[in-house]
Amino acid sequence: MKKLFLKNIGKNIRNIYKQFMILFVMKVFAEKEAGNFLKKKGFNVIASVFVKTEKELDKLGLDFPVVMKVSSKKIVHKTKVNGVRLGIKNLFQAKKVFRELIKIKNAEGVLIQKQVKGKEYLVGLKKTPEFGYVIAFGKGGSKVEKEKKVEFRVCNVKGVEELSKNKAIRKVLDKLCKLTNSGISELDINPLMLDKRKAVIVDSQIVFL
Repeated sequence: MKKLFLKNIGKNIRNIYKQFMILFVMKVFAEKEAGNFLKKKGFNVIASVFVKTEKELDKLGLDFPVVMKVSSKKIVHKTKVNGVRLGIKNLFQAKKVFRELIKIKNAEGVLIQKQVKGKEYLVGLKKTPEFGYVIAFGKGGSKVEKEKKVEFRVCNVKGVEELSKNKAIRKVLDKLCKLTNSGISELDINPLMLDKRKAVIVDSQIVFL
């Protein structure tokens, strides 16, 4: 019992330290900036619109249903603050959700995306002191932290082949391995949505060294 207690304290301290580094020391690209960065690197990223005011919604001509998310560099896990809303069906509902999201502490605006269907995966890139850059792959979505079904491999061709047999996912992992000279400390894509043979990035975050 004592060991478990000490283990949990140690984990909490590490999480607090990580949050501090992300917020005050490291350069962070939240979803909007991360998506633009990955687009320029040739990744397939879902189209999104960033809005700061409710009035902007009237001019967008949204194609419903859509997903709305709070956007901020200071909000690492949007689901923990109820910052992701799915299945928005009309403009009236969109305005209501916008008013709720913009009130979340540290909110800088709201991102709006077309809602897409498919299997959700997590992929990522992380620099480690032991192995250099490693790639991550596993089940994605909001329950990823609870399920912890994520595997890691050294960032090379063999690692990519071992993590997935799907060609679309392998293509994404291979592209991630080509970002090792970009000064990235950690890159998380969750979810990567897979629909038949196409993989599209729906949400991402990048922390630079």
